[in-house]
Amino acid sequence: MTTKDTVGAACPRDDEWISAEKAADVLGVSESTVHRMAHRGLIELGSGYRRYHRPSVEVLRDRGEPMSLSEAGRILHRSIAEVRQLHAAGKLGPFANATFPVFRREIERYADAHPPPSGRECRLNVTTAAEMLGLSKSTVHRLARSGRLPCDRDSRGQYWFRREHLTMYVRTRDAEDSFEGLGVLPTTLAPGS
Repeated sequence: MTTKDTVGAACPRDDEWISAEKAADVLGVSESTVHRMAHRGLIELGSGYRRYHRPSVEVLRDRGEPMSLSEAGRILHRSIAEVRQLHAAGKLGPFANATFPVFRREIERYADAHPPPSGRECRLNVTTAAEMLGLSKSTVHRLARSGRLPCDRDSRGQYWFRREHLTMYVRTRDAEDSFEGLGVLPTTLAPGS
């Protein structure tokens, strides 16, 4: 015989389950993204039609927005391969998922607790360097290829810049501009002069 108390204990509470629309509002994403997250196991799916477990939605919300490994690598100042290793070791969160493998707040917490390896703190990619210098990406590529802008090149042929080198380039460019404004160009002595 079941009583009101035993039925309530056996069945999950109704207020623990929310619609896709409500879950999308909580997470700040579209309903279709909520469905994909549930399908991938990020959110507990109820037995009813598209009902989602409120506590699992709130836990996901507290983890921050999902992000790609490449974006996580930029925040952590590490390569995607290194981010994959950290993720596989369980250091970047419990969910292994190809579409939303890591979450912003977890990455930021990890970045605060684990500074990048020495010597790599200021590695910037071409896009960031172009923004910092106020140049186009193609101009940054051309300067790097010609050797006028110091950089490192990885095994995939990507250019990486150090912040101090970019700062030095900006100072040199500004000095040249100021000399041009005076109608004088800086000269260097030839070797042996």
